[in-house]
Amino acid sequence: MHELSCTWVPGTTNVVRLRFNGRTIEMTSSRLSRIFGPKVLGDLYLRGRAVLRADAGQVAQLT
Repeated sequence: MHELSCTWVPGTTNVVRLRFNGRTIEMTSSRLSRIFGPKVLGDLYLRGRAVLRADAGQVAQLT
């Protein structure tokens, strides 16, 4: 399992920045929702950040 930190990219309304293992990836919120499910967006909308646990298959979909 990998732990990912998610935040919104400043100045955008639909781009999310993911940080894990020293890497940074940016993707749309809709793609993030397809990979991790719609529940992940709840924390992002309410708090502006979220911490996710991802398995190897989900991490592979990020790259």
